[in-house]
Amino acid sequence: MGKQRKRRSFIGKAARWLLFVHLWYWGIIAILCILYSFVNPPITPIMLERYLIRGYPISKRLYIPLERIPKYTSAMLITLEDGNFYQHHGFEWNMIKEAYIKNKAKGKIIHGGSTLSNQLTRTLFLTTDRNYLRKYLEAQATVILELIMSKERILELYLNYAEWGKGIYGIQSAAWHYYKCSAENLSKERTMKLLCILSNPIRYGPEDYASSSSARARMRLLRTYY
Repeated sequence: MGKQRKRRSFIGKAARWLLFVHLWYWGIIAILCILYSFVNPPITPIMLERYLIRGYPISKRLYIPLERIPKYTSAMLITLEDGNFYQHHGFEWNMIKEAYIKNKAKGKIIHGGSTLSNQLTRTLFLTTDRNYLRKYLEAQATVILELIMSKERILELYLNYAEWGKGIYGIQSAAWHYYKCSAENLSKERTMKLLCILSNPIRYGPEDYASSSSARARMRLLRTYY
């Protein structure tokens, strides 16, 4: 009986500790989501990770409000990354199921089945590490993000914080880096080139996107619809 009581006591303490950790995590994410609904994050974990581990510079980021970004840019991004962006609440269960089956067959995490909300959550709060703990934390943070932020704000932050090269974050920074103009003045062709390299922006740029099979496939999809 004494051993059973000790075991129950240990389980109870562990459960309370886990609950405390989760409440602490949820609270921090909620506070940041409220803050980032009105204030642009000065830096993100991915920027720090790239700087500390790979030595990529954290150059001055150029921000552009969503209303100044052409509508076709947002539409193209949604077509490529998350076709049901305005319909779901952060998750595409069919994509998750498909990614799980593929990852199980490979024996490691390769496919993520991520929505734009998932990707923004990862960008603002987590890292690029591929493991199930990060996915677990990402899922919880995505629920909070979707509850607090509007879809327009999620889209605006994504376009301004997505990685577009070594030390290049956001479409405005990418437009000036690659084309010496504002994102609002990019042609549809140049916009498509920038968006198609989001699958691997570190290795490929908009002018050599054709070297990537995934970028070529993304470009074909965009040209089909736009």
